[in-house]
Amino acid sequence: MSGPPPLPRAIAGIAIPQDDVSAKTWRWAQRALPEYLLTHSVRAYYWGAAIATGEGWTFDHQILWTASLMHDYALTRVQRNTMCFEVESAEIARRFLERAGLDPDSAERAAIAIILHMRAGVTLADGVESVLLDRATGLDVRGDGYELVDAVRSTVMKEYPRGPFDRHFLNAIKREVAVRPTCQSNRLLNDNDLAGWMARSPWRAERPARGGRNGHH
Repeated sequence: MSGPPPLPRAIAGIAIPQDDVSAKTWRWAQRALPEYLLTHSVRAYYWGAAIATGEGWTFDHQILWTASLMHDYALTRVQRNTMCFEVESAEIARRFLERAGLDPDSAERAAIAIILHMRAGVTLADGVESVLLDRATGLDVRGDGYELVDAVRSTVMKEYPRGPFDRHFLNAIKREVAVRPTCQSNRLLNDNDLAGWMARSPWRAERPARGGRNGHH
């Protein structure tokens, strides 16, 4: 039986950080995340990095990579959570990253990015990684800013295709709203009409990618 795939080095010219913390987070994600969230999380990193290139922003690759991989983890355990999923994910990420050897300031920046990816009005004053994760997740979930990743989209999608992401993600958000209706997920689902936005998304027009990561479907 083969083990988890090794830490990727780069796709579409976008490098993956190769430090120990990034590698540990990758191995954790392989064990902890269902396929639809794993591929979404990796795509979020690539979209964020591509957006940064387009904007001319510098950012901490390690923080964006680890925050991207961990930002939705608590959607897998809605019934056990004691807080809204983005806050729960942030606290789990902070503890994990510090144990893995990340300095507390960087772990805090990753945690803040995770919390803010579900909030409105994120700005550079909140940290460049927070803006990138917010914009990247909006792009991957709803197609908001789809054209910003034209240069890398086909290559990334070939490696990390969407599959049934829309259906699984929408159901996960609905599960949280049913349990915690005061969370930001309720705003996303109902005020922002998540289902309608996803149905109109440019991702729906894409042909399903063939191939992708072997052994993970």
